[in-house]
Amino acid sequence: MGKRLVAVLALALLVGATFSTAYAEVQNVKISGDINIIGVARNNFSLGTPIGSPDNAKEKNRLFGTQTRVRVDADLTDNVAATVRLINERSWNTEDNSNTDIDLDLAYVTLKEFLYSPLTLTLGRQEIRFGNQLIIGNSNNYIGTGTGNVLNGFPADLSVRNSFDAMRATLNYDPLVIDLVYSKLKNNDTNTSDDADLFGINASYDVTKDLNVQAYIWDKRDKSEATDNSKKDNVYTLGGLATFRGIEDLVLSLEGAWQFGFNRDYGTYDPDGTVNSDKRRAFALQALADYTFSKVKFTPSIGAGYTFLSGPRDGKYAGWDPMYYNQVISNIAYAILPFSNMQAINLRASMKPTDDVTLAASFTNYRRAQSFNTLYSPYLGASVATNDKKDLGNEVDLTATYDYTEDVQLGLTWGYFVRGKAFASDRGNASQLVGSMKVTF
Repeated sequence: MGKRLVAVLALALLVGATFSTAYAEVQNVKISGDINIIGVARNNFSLGTPIGSPDNAKEKNRLFGTQTRVRVDADLTDNVAATVRLINERSWNTEDNSNTDIDLDLAYVTLKEFLYSPLTLTLGRQEIRFGNQLIIGNSNNYIGTGTGNVLNGFPADLSVRNSFDAMRATLNYDPLVIDLVYSKLKNNDTNTSDDADLFGINASYDVTKDLNVQAYIWDKRDKSEATDNSKKDNVYTLGGLATFRGIEDLVLSLEGAWQFGFNRDYGTYDPDGTVNSDKRRAFALQALADYTFSKVKFTPSIGAGYTFLSGPRDGKYAGWDPMYYNQVISNIAYAILPFSNMQAINLRASMKPTDDVTLAASFTNYRRAQSFNTLYSPYLGASVATNDKKDLGNEVDLTATYDYTEDVQLGLTWGYFVRGKAFASDRGNASQLVGSMKVTF
């Protein structure tokens, strides 16, 4: 499927380049962007394994940072549009090449009605999101790259970088929409077979105006860590999502996915050697429900969610591959817990005491899907000592946002993660306080 998909997209690009005019007339240009200034106070995110500190010390992290994005959208002739967005994310007073550079966040061309009216091509660095983003939404996952969980000198879990270098063909046969995607995830230079690629098809169908169903298959092929003679890490993800909006103010969704393929690095997640198969057999299930009391004073809303991600069991590799998910069930756990071998029950609520103030609260209980005696921390980029108990912990998040003007929003979020019985250390719990001011233009 992968080679055929690339061939079709490449041929379409070649035909368009051959028969299109060499010069484009600009019809309209729009410049937009945002600046987000944040202050972060974090305690004990390493859950009892302080980074560069004595064993009896608790980790504390304090920082200020700025996220800046500038976007240019240009409408050209003949259903052609181009988009470029530049980004800089930096912690204050850390001047080096990693955080003072201005990087390319988006750079893509959109060709509408390409060759025939239902087809749209999107080529270049772009955001790709499907459904509830349980599978595809953020190119930077796994979010942690090691000590302190940083991406170009900025906290990776707070980053807004999530674009893919990709080719996307969208066929709109309303009410059926089919997307074919190819993305180059890694392009290494060591030899010709050490890259990582992503192929996928997502079909969305509006059964009625209130019911939408989606089906997808994704093929991730990664040989970036393999030797010349070893197999590539190949993960197939097959699944579906149903979303129902047939009751006023109520949104229900149910998603299930199955993974299979070859898992080259199963030993990384199985230090005790209990897994004796390199064939992946994993699955995920997620149910979400949200209800807004739109006709009640203060517009309160409530919601609940259940997420199940399988883990190793019975001597088989059944650990869910996080793929490129973009879901923050709760803020601290997003940074410190792996998106695999996990059950999460989330309860949430919000209200608007005034038109420009929103208050939100969230409680999440985390448990292992399967008993296991180690846990990989994205924040540390290493395993954390645990026992075989399933209780990972509970998290509470409280958020207040204030729309100061139409262009300026102030935010304050407090979170507290209470470690569960699965953690071998008892050095304390994790907490976080994040304040922000975002200006959009």
